[in-house]
Amino acid sequence: MTVITKPTIEVLKNFCSINKSIVIKPGNQIATLSINKNILAIADVEEQFDSQISIYDLGVFLGGLSLFDQPKIDTSKENYLTVSDTAGRSKTRFFYADPDVITQPPEKEITLPSIDVNFRLDSNVLAQLQRAASVYQLPDLCLYGDGTDIQLRVTDKKNDSSNSFSVSVGETSNEFCYCFKVENLKLLPGSYQVSVSKTNVALFQGDGIKYFIALEPNT
Repeated sequence: MTVITKPTIEVLKNFCSINKSIVIKPGNQIATLSINKNILAIADVEEQFDSQISIYDLGVFLGGLSLFDQPKIDTSKENYLTVSDTAGRSKTRFFYADPDVITQPPEKEITLPSIDVNFRLDSNVLAQLQRAASVYQLPDLCLYGDGTDIQLRVTDKKNDSSNSFSVSVGETSNEFCYCFKVENLKLLPGSYQVSVSKTNVALFQGDGIKYFIALEPNT
């Protein structure tokens, strides 16, 4: 029996926005990969999962967990898990999906091929950028280096006259431009150490959680 903590439920809610299905492997790590394979997220959690849990509709599963104040899961059965309250008076059964139909992260640990830009993204700056993107309905978040400053700017890179919002996040002697789709920045609130590789992938390293996010081609 494993009690699912609130921080882990928040991680699962976040992962549900990346991929509506998930396979939780034995251990104390949860990982998900988007259907388009452009977002990989890995979180360390308090729980120790004893066996594999394959969930096709994570939203429905989270809805089931919300029926309990402190949901406790029992994975001793082969084809379903049981969720109950701590006293065991009320319970629900949730049948496993076929893991082969779920897009899963690679088994091998991912590392960045190179680190070409590195900066700290504070939680308040992240929230500000996300708000600005929402207010102005902007699709792109671009990282610019002009030889002096590193700036993050929400913009529409296909429209020269679009509204924009920018924040300085560091200094550089290099010139560069890397862009993300705002819709791919499905990050839990918090501060992140960001490493960008010119091979078109970036790592957002947070507290007990990390996201690998693909960059958009600069066209």
